[in-house]
Amino acid sequence: MTTKLEQLSELASILCDDKKAASGVLEFSKQFKAAHLLQPFKNVKTKGYEINLLLKAMCIYRLIGKSIWFMQKADNSGIFAGDENGLYRLMNNTKMNWRQLLMSFAKQFASITKIKGDKDNSTKCFIIDDTTLSKTGKTIEGIGKVFNHVTHRSELGFKLLLLGFWDGKSVIATDFSLHREAGKKGNYGMTQKELKEQFKKHRDNKTPGLRRVKELDQEKPKIAISMIKRAVKNGMLASYVLLDSWFVGDKMIKSIRSIKNGAMHVIGMCKIDQRKFTLHGKEINSKGIIARCSRKYGKYSRKYKSQYFEVVCEYKKNKVKLVYIKYHNAQNWTLLLTTDLTIKFVRAMELYQIRWTIEVLFKECKQYLRLGACQNTDFDGQIADTTIVFITHTVLSLQRRFVAYETMGELFRETQQQLLELNLWERILKIFLKLLHQLMVIMSIDLDETLGKILKEDYVSKQLIAMLNALQDYEDNCANNAKNAA
Repeated sequence: MTTKLEQLSELASILCDDKKAASGVLEFSKQFKAAHLLQPFKNVKTKGYEINLLLKAMCIYRLIGKSIWFMQKADNSGIFAGDENGLYRLMNNTKMNWRQLLMSFAKQFASITKIKGDKDNSTKCFIIDDTTLSKTGKTIEGIGKVFNHVTHRSELGFKLLLLGFWDGKSVIATDFSLHREAGKKGNYGMTQKELKEQFKKHRDNKTPGLRRVKELDQEKPKIAISMIKRAVKNGMLASYVLLDSWFVGDKMIKSIRSIKNGAMHVIGMCKIDQRKFTLHGKEINSKGIIARCSRKYGKYSRKYKSQYFEVVCEYKKNKVKLVYIKYHNAQNWTLLLTTDLTIKFVRAMELYQIRWTIEVLFKECKQYLRLGACQNTDFDGQIADTTIVFITHTVLSLQRRFVAYETMGELFRETQQQLLELNLWERILKIFLKLLHQLMVIMSIDLDETLGKILKEDYVSKQLIAMLNALQDYEDNCANNAKNAA
């Protein structure tokens, strides 16, 4: 994995100006055979417009970073000849199965990489995570106050639950759902007047739109399991499911292990709380396990500069391996749980770190593809907008997978400076993790918590980008001086 800055803006060819954005999407949508993928939806009424044309227009608008209204009214780009009502009608159509469409693009991505001979033999993983989509319109259908774990306060918006698929090189969005939180009073943090003024519309039974609305109040672990089952049914197979501590629970573990007769294992961080494990026939919590086993089974990892020990036990009748980790000078232990009883410590850590690629996906989609920016009051429109974001990200991921770096030098010079950051996080992830481990040696930093905060906080991330750019320039100068000296 390289960190050369001239290779960090692989999406420049479709992002540097409007015309290149349009041509880039059109070129790569050909490889996805978008018209073929959209055949099952040809009966959806669009009043004279082909869905293929509408979808491409919305993807292009997404890349340019402008809203439908801006592109149709203010910019008059000519990308889509019709008025914006045709686009809104498609987005708000409750019969449009956006979930099936997103899955089709994910499957086509896997098919294309296989055909091109780029099928990676690395371990495949599903990744489950959620993020907050902040909104401003209180009349949006189903909107409510949700707790943001980054800012530690409630915000108006939705919780986005995403299932990502890691194929060894790229993480692709395969399925998602939007949720709200009832709150202590069961009113979603809204007043009765605000709830009454929210947009409402009738949806026929068994329509995709009605099913998505019903997910708003369903438990996220339950929906996550249904997403995994749906992905497996569509031929997407993985060896592991990677979870953060919020999703690690006995019911989640049991449900994942029941899919395809235990074909997938769980790896996830686990809170050190009062939950009980059965060790040698006795129920005991993490504090008791640490007191009893840390010295007896303790080992040291040079790679992660940490003490650790492993125990195999039962968690609510699920066989699990608990890996307790204590970084040098740290006062507290961190717990990694896995159902793979044979996995080694270093391998478990390497696989768990893949989970952070979904945070990279969230960051790219929010910062560059306007994820969460839609203020459509129709919930069908919210689902459509989020789907368009992830489809666009999938198309871009294919391009950066196959466009040769050495042929793009001229394009990089034309690209806006801010877009040089676009794929930075994915490229520097391994080096960044090494830096964090060094910091943990000195300052006892918690890896999981700290990495999450840095990835989600724009101010901190921009500072880090500036430092890394300066470090790269220094490295390049040293290499040139050595070359000239020789």
